[in-house]
Amino acid sequence: GQDSGLMIDAGRRRGQVAVAWAAVLLCLVIGSAAVQLAGRSGGDVRPVRAPVVVIGVAGLAWGDIREDQTPHLWRLLTGGGSTGGATGAAAGAATVRTTGGSACASDGWLSLSAGQSSVGPRWEEGPDEGECKPLPKVTGTGDREGEARVGRWDELVDAQSRSEFSPHPGELGRALAEHEGCETAIGPGAAVALARPDGTVARYSATVDDDALRCPVTVIDGGQVVESGSGRLNSLAKIDAFAGSVLERLDGATTVLVQGVTEPPGGTPHLAVSMVAGPVTASRSDPALLTVTSTRWGGVVRLLDVPSTLLDAVGAPEPAEFSGTPISLGRARPADPTTTVHELGAVTTTDQTLRQWSRLLLLVVAVTQFVLYTAAVVTARRGRTPRPWQRRGLIHAALVFSVVPVSVYLVSLTRWWHAPFQDAALWGALVFTVAAAAVPVWLLPARPLWRVPLAVSLLTFSVLVVDAATGTLLHRASPFGPSALYGGRYYGFGNSTFAVFSVAALVLAGAAAAELIERGRRRAATVAVAVIGAVAVGVDTWPSWGADVGGGLALIPGVAVLCFAVAGVRLTPARLVAVGSAAVAAVAAVAVADWLRPAASRTHAGRFVQDVLEGQAWQLVERKAGYALGSLAGGPMAWGTALVLAVLVAALVWPDRFSPGYLDAALRAWPTLRPTLAAVLTTCVIGAVVNDYGIRLVTFGLVTLLPLVALSCARAPRSRGGTASPEPADVTRTERS
Repeated sequence: GQDSGLMIDAGRRRGQVAVAWAAVLLCLVIGSAAVQLAGRSGGDVRPVRAPVVVIGVAGLAWGDIREDQTPHLWRLLTGGGSTGGATGAAAGAATVRTTGGSACASDGWLSLSAGQSSVGPRWEEGPDEGECKPLPKVTGTGDREGEARVGRWDELVDAQSRSEFSPHPGELGRALAEHEGCETAIGPGAAVALARPDGTVARYSATVDDDALRCPVTVIDGGQVVESGSGRLNSLAKIDAFAGSVLERLDGATTVLVQGVTEPPGGTPHLAVSMVAGPVTASRSDPALLTVTSTRWGGVVRLLDVPSTLLDAVGAPEPAEFSGTPISLGRARPADPTTTVHELGAVTTTDQTLRQWSRLLLLVVAVTQFVLYTAAVVTARRGRTPRPWQRRGLIHAALVFSVVPVSVYLVSLTRWWHAPFQDAALWGALVFTVAAAAVPVWLLPARPLWRVPLAVSLLTFSVLVVDAATGTLLHRASPFGPSALYGGRYYGFGNSTFAVFSVAALVLAGAAAAELIERGRRRAATVAVAVIGAVAVGVDTWPSWGADVGGGLALIPGVAVLCFAVAGVRLTPARLVAVGSAAVAAVAAVAVADWLRPAASRTHAGRFVQDVLEGQAWQLVERKAGYALGSLAGGPMAWGTALVLAVLVAALVWPDRFSPGYLDAALRAWPTLRPTLAAVLTTCVIGAVVNDYGIRLVTFGLVTLLPLVALSCARAPRSRGGTASPEPADVTRTERS
């Protein structure tokens, strides 16, 4: 009796330490978010006002901006000259990637023209097959010597058949012409950007003169950075000298926007330069970073935001096809230009590091789990009793894998991207974070069976809720996070994060229900599932938090499946239809609420409502469906995910056939495990159908779910012929506490 009491006291102490450690982790998350949020600007000041001059340069990256290499652009950043003001230009790193391959200058200029990602023409045969065609020549000068026209305009329009967004070049020129009727293009790239849908340009000049700078909007082709080597340095020198000659002609009333329009040559993704200087930036007491509501990411803007910015500068209405929002001033940037250039360039290198290793991380975790669990299942089917070290190894491995999903977000707390060797820093920080997150799990008592899954899912759920409430700051520097280089989703929950979050929410709800049912409180268990599910759906779908419409469509049915099962209510076809209708209605309500906000503040949910009203929603649905179907051809990872999903469904239906003595024992010891698994599988499958991520969403869901299932199976008390099987001595100490 005394020994039993000592073990109970030890278990309680370990539980208290585990809770305290988990609280420390959450406090770190909240503290980190508070520090970053404190530096944000609460206003929405738009620095670009007419008259505005845009100097577009193909291939200009932040690594090119140096005092000895580009002195005029450096002076603009530091605050010299009539346009820079005392504080210097506002600066940002711009996503300019519009195609899956190497970029052409025409890609960027056409994207400005259409307000959507566009594709320039390539050579289709010969020695230069696949290479970029040069920008077309422009004939005429507009209102002085007859109509100016972009050559080969039909070819530029026809090239958009290769773009999945069906862009329409000429929309920016048309919108400006209908509003002001005075916009000037200087150089062939600028002519492409400001051309009307028929390829004509209102005003065009091949050179810069004072007369060409008199319109409210002037777009200038500043040249193209060439390949690396001495040629690159020479091209940068020419571009900088040309930009300097333009800046000398501008007065303090003119806003200048220096904008990279494509990635540097060579095919390696980079974020481009974006600098704004003018009356608004000059009036500030400190230099600022640029930001847009389309990214909600201080210092990160998009090339597709520039057309919206120009129309906003002159007060012109924006075409429905445009996907950008006007550029605004964000929080203060470092006053030291060297630090500014380094930090904005680091956004590129950080993203490159994440993209390089995120796929490998997922592959290693998924394959290792697959091999480990397959070996355990094969051993069980052969009727072999696992040795103590085998069972202990499975438990330890499952414990580690169970905290990997939350650790890939907590790793952002280490700020690994500031280390001199980012690759090593990322992996070292991830190992450290996994070890730190595993501490509270390791200290928890293992009985009842759902206690550890409850703790792990609660930690994951809480971290992601806090992250959503504070701007998904952990999400950005996570291997499962968004990519500034490739665009897409910049804020809220992406598909991978949704999969992790939804699995954590459903497992948390199922474990909490089991805890309450054991205490004889089934009604309270049903309420707990409903409350946790409602919080999860709200966090995931609300535009200011998760901003994930498709996630709501998938998560609500999963919550309903679990809620009905815990309440003891049979799930009939009529109830299934009601659940589906409720999911659609809830998501539609959130989308409409988002649509009622100003156009510049809407997320993709509100923009989808606008697309529906304008009859353009089908293109988006068709494109996303194509992505989802295409994910099935994603190679061994996709095929393995489909196989594991099928096996898991079969094992859930016939547990004694697929994992005799293991899964069936876990289902007996954890009364809500079966409906929890059914709910998770329901959400993952629906999520794969309604989201463009397809089967890859299921991969992230299984990576989050399977360690908790494996841990439950390994720790479940098994019996043969009604006699309890003995527990290994080295496992009994932990489990009996």
